[in-house]
Amino acid sequence: MYGLVLLQARDYAENQLRQTLRQELTHLNTSGGPLRNRLQAAAQLSDSWGVWIAPGQAPHFTDGLQHPAPPVAALERARQGLPAEYRTPHTLVQLRAVPGGVVGLSANLDSISDFVLRLCRINLMIAAVLVTLACGIGVTLIRLGLRPLRRITAQARELSASRLHQRLAVPDSHDDVRALAQSLNSMLDRLDQSFNDLRAEEARTRAFAADASHELRTPLTALGGYLEVLARAPENQQMRLELLVSARREADRAGRLVEDLLTLTRLDSGETLRPEPLEVRAWLDQLATRVRPIMPEHQVVIEVQGLTQLWVQADPLRLEQALWNLLRNAARHAPHGSTIAVQALQHLETVTFEVRDEGPGFTPEGLQRGFERFYRAQRDPTGAGLGLAIVQSIAQAHGGSAGLGNRPTGGAWVQFTAPAWPRRSPLPS
Repeated sequence: MYGLVLLQARDYAENQLRQTLRQELTHLNTSGGPLRNRLQAAAQLSDSWGVWIAPGQAPHFTDGLQHPAPPVAALERARQGLPAEYRTPHTLVQLRAVPGGVVGLSANLDSISDFVLRLCRINLMIAAVLVTLACGIGVTLIRLGLRPLRRITAQARELSASRLHQRLAVPDSHDDVRALAQSLNSMLDRLDQSFNDLRAEEARTRAFAADASHELRTPLTALGGYLEVLARAPENQQMRLELLVSARREADRAGRLVEDLLTLTRLDSGETLRPEPLEVRAWLDQLATRVRPIMPEHQVVIEVQGLTQLWVQADPLRLEQALWNLLRNAARHAPHGSTIAVQALQHLETVTFEVRDEGPGFTPEGLQRGFERFYRAQRDPTGAGLGLAIVQSIAQAHGGSAGLGNRPTGGAWVQFTAPAWPRRSPLPS
């Protein structure tokens, strides 16, 4: 902007100088007296010099010094009555045709250069003041704009793992600082939830370890007692046999408990399942064939509701383990001669497996805590309380869920879901 102003100021000053020289030359042509004398007087008055060019003669300069001769092109324009001028290193010369030749009057350009230089200095001073003022205003505005960020930074420095419940102050302005504060608060919510989950998981791990130690202590203590008595027992074969049977029973109980604990640990750690498509009806029939000889005092019934061929995508070993746990629980509580039903029900994206018995059902406390680890009902003091927890873990590992309840006609039901496989027959059963 300042450069354009300087150019315009220089052009304006030169135009004013040209206009003055033209007026002087016009005045020379109208004044009386010899032309050379009038030219010399005008040049002395303006502290410059003039030039007279007669046809066929060398240029005559009024100050008697040698100056650059006027260009031929400028002389021709002047003789034709057109505006003509030329420049020397420090002067501007205007030419005009007069009777008997061409006259020229010069003006010094150093004054214009001095004027432009002074104007440039003034502009630089003004620019320096404006830049300084703009920098000061800019720094002040930036500090004001960054004040919420500094406040957020100070609050973030005070946060720690024990103070993650605190949140950053969200400014009232609708700008990026508000969005940043909201994003940081959302991140703090997730971190706080993660720490809470971690603390809860640590508490569950400690409780699990304590309960596992307590459960293992009972069979191991009994096993140690039987072995100690066996070592000191008399030569009574019947007594030794009974002690050996009891010791074997406690060892099997400890082994089952360790196996259940290992299963839960693997499922909790995200054990990779090996799912494969299973045709439910044929698979359940094979399971019932293996179960019936083991549970001769109960009638095991298989029911499949859904399509002609009902398919499920599941790990067969884990699926069988879940059903075995439910069948053992049902056989332990149901009266002899009763029916235990295993049902598979088709849904849109899942298949529900349900085991029903005709026993006393769950207690009110059992309905709430049935899936808790190491929970045992008072009517079942022999189990370890891990069967239903394993069923729930297997269902969750397959992306499903588990539930339990009491039947209106008496007895209990426990069910879990597994993902269905797309291979289905369109014919209803």
